[in-house]
Amino acid sequence: MKLKVKLPPSFPALLLTGFVLVALPLLGGIVGMSDSLHQMAWEGRRSVNLTAEITHGSRQLAEQGTSLKRVAGQYFVLEDPALKQRLERAHELLLATLLQLRQLPWQPEQARLVEQWGAQEAALFERLMQAPTTGAQQFERFSGDFLQLEQMASAVADQAAEVVQRQKAGMSVTAERIQAALQWQVGALIVLSMVLSALLSWLLSRPVFQLAATIRRLGSNDLVTQSSIRGPRDMVFLGEQLDWLRRRLQELEEQKLSFFREVSHELKTPLTNLLEALALLKEEVTGPLSEAQREIVAIMHGSLQDLRRRLEDLLRYNETISQPRVVSTRFDLRELVDEVVARVDLVSRAKQLRWQIELPESQIRADRGRLAVTLENLIGNALKFSPERGTVGIAAQLESGQLRIVVCDQGPGIPPDEVDKLFIPFQRGTRQPAGALKSSGLGLAIARAHVEAQGGRLILQPPPQPQTETQPHTQTGACFEMVLPQQESPHDAD
Repeated sequence: MKLKVKLPPSFPALLLTGFVLVALPLLGGIVGMSDSLHQMAWEGRRSVNLTAEITHGSRQLAEQGTSLKRVAGQYFVLEDPALKQRLERAHELLLATLLQLRQLPWQPEQARLVEQWGAQEAALFERLMQAPTTGAQQFERFSGDFLQLEQMASAVADQAAEVVQRQKAGMSVTAERIQAALQWQVGALIVLSMVLSALLSWLLSRPVFQLAATIRRLGSNDLVTQSSIRGPRDMVFLGEQLDWLRRRLQELEEQKLSFFREVSHELKTPLTNLLEALALLKEEVTGPLSEAQREIVAIMHGSLQDLRRRLEDLLRYNETISQPRVVSTRFDLRELVDEVVARVDLVSRAKQLRWQIELPESQIRADRGRLAVTLENLIGNALKFSPERGTVGIAAQLESGQLRIVVCDQGPGIPPDEVDKLFIPFQRGTRQPAGALKSSGLGLAIARAHVEAQGGRLILQPPPQPQTETQPHTQTGACFEMVLPQQESPHDAD
């Protein structure tokens, strides 16, 4: 079962929700750290208070024991009845101190020692109060009891010191435990924050990437793939608008192709009639022509030939983009190149051009018709821009399942600011040869369309290029590199 996560309705709401989710662990960490510090502070205050009570109680016990001995000595030596009341008050103070000490967290042995001290002091006080006679000699009989009481008070003080040390050790253990808990908490919060940040980044970037991919497809003239945006409603709405734009562009593309077909065919018939009529005039079928008339007929013939070439380019471009089907066959590349070179033999002889052809002795697999049109356009472009007695280079190489074909000339090259517009239809370069007929600006666009239809790419190599096996050894003005895959295709037909 696929879990569906309900996202906020808008991109700002998703952004705000993501920030809140990332901030929640931090707030939880702050609260947890505050609670841990509060607990540690409480433990510290309790330990300090307990230490103070134990230290004060044990010291007070020893001082009150000494005070009891001094008051008892005064009572027995001076034999003053008023001193007997002071002795009772000293005993009551000792009982209050013992009561406080009993409430402290003693160990069992330490608690027994406190109880023994209390019992010893109570027995001694009872004997002092019931003594039949007073006097210095009579008081000397209690010296051993007071000495034993002092020793027990000293033992209680020693036990109190042990309790203080135990509290100190407990505080250290508590501090280490809280520190370890804080470290684990901080580590868990960092991991949780990173996970939430990654999730937020994915949720925010996914619709943006989908929109960017849709825009790139539209920019590459992919008008078939539908736009599918997942995310907040406003991003989905934007994706729907892009899909509407795609459908609209598709309609306009179909209208443009239809316009090309209709206009091309409408112009082809009258153009053919004009050429035939002009041929009759040129052959002087209707009568002899004067020199001026012959010049006019020659100008008209050249203009009509130029118009026919442009019309053929339009028809060829229309066929290229309206017929995406590719039929691959296996054939010899050298034979195809020889055929294309033979078609332009008159032009190359007129300019006295030299050919430098380096082709592999193996068969290739491609759409022969499309590759022929591509080579014809690239070679024709090279002939057009090559200077007289220049060299046109054609080289090819098979490597890593790819066929690389490079066509180079020794012309003026391509200005850097025109490289990006080189394969755009109807774009003509500024460095046109002197006396050359104006082109339609479709040759390179048609060549790239044929190459990309076969899953390849056609690029302009950036000058200057080092001498490689796939590049003719010429001083290049412009080099066009074509790369075609050589894997088997389901459309292959031998």
